[in-house]
Amino acid sequence: MEPLQHFSHEHPLIFSEEQSHESEEQAYCSGCGELVSGPSFSCVECGFYLDKKCAEAPSQLNHPFHRNHSLNLLASSPYDASLSIICDFCGEICDRNNRRES
Repeated sequence: MEPLQHFSHEHPLIFSEEQSHESEEQAYCSGCGELVSGPSFSCVECGFYLDKKCAEAPSQLNHPFHRNHSLNLLASSPYDASLSIICDFCGEICDRNNRRES
């Protein structure tokens, strides 16, 4: 597979079928923050990882709750990490990855 040039990272990313946790340090996806345990892309220069799901996520999508224009996937949050983010739809506080807190 050809190296992936992803918008969220300056170096090319190399595909791997599995992340071996026995022989390597554990790696976390730079997109969702989850432990990488399956197919993924990684940077050999700096240890950046994206699981396959995050690497293949569309950079834009149209959502029925926000019909005015498409939503853009960002490489990092434009918000100050110390601030709480409130969902405009449900009014709940979201975590740093903009997921609803349980």
